[in-house]
Amino acid sequence: MSQRNILITGASSGIGAEIARQLVQKGDFPLLVARDEAKLQQLRQDLGCGAAFTCDVTCTEEVNRLADCIYQRYGGVDVLINNAGYGKFGGSMEVSTTDYVGMIETNYLGAVRMTRALLPQLLQRNGKIINIASIAGLTGIPNLAAYCASKFALIGYSESLQLEFAPRIQVGVLCPGPVQTPFFQGEDPASCFPPLILGRLLDTETVARHAVRLMERPRIKIIPAGMRWAMHLRHFSPQLYRWVLKRMYDSFAQKRPVQLKQEERIP
Repeated sequence: MSQRNILITGASSGIGAEIARQLVQKGDFPLLVARDEAKLQQLRQDLGCGAAFTCDVTCTEEVNRLADCIYQRYGGVDVLINNAGYGKFGGSMEVSTTDYVGMIETNYLGAVRMTRALLPQLLQRNGKIINIASIAGLTGIPNLAAYCASKFALIGYSESLQLEFAPRIQVGVLCPGPVQTPFFQGEDPASCFPPLILGRLLDTETVARHAVRLMERPRIKIIPAGMRWAMHLRHFSPQLYRWVLKRMYDSFAQKRPVQLKQEERIP
């Protein structure tokens, strides 16, 4: 297989950085994109391969400049991995409107901006798009309403892209369960998830490995296997699924008093 140019957003740490490491081992050329220039340069140095670009995916102008730069330097992108994103744990009335907007801007519209900017290159090279979503994009989860909304949007967008552009472009979506990363902005995982979920956290190496494999046969993929069974239950017996989920969270996190954000208090 010839070396592929693979652009990874959110590449400075966590899943994105691990995807880059695994791609280099396969002989690919990673184009590392994130906001933290120091971390990007350190990663590129550690990899001994690839190129690093600072870019904020919430800024259309920066994304468009990045796409032009990559085309001029490298001739285009073969695979786009939209991985940039963040989460904010809290009840639907506890998370601020600013954070709702921020998650939509980064997790969903960030992928939209990058896809639109690189689509001509991907079409030219019969490329692939891999969007890193979440199990939270397939089912509502207590205390993750804002995050769920952003990932539901990403999955719907991905399915639409696949229908519009296949077979010239193939689109895959990875939907992992909770991952052992400092993803939820300073939150302790033990304070975010019930024990049943906490004992099944995925590590970044596993998630990255599935993302890399997904490039060979893009589709919607749920990991781990236990989460796939949960989604089957949701599909075939939604009332039972909701009852189980409600019971699990009621015994853990739903009994705390709701704290409305000051700017959103009802008069």
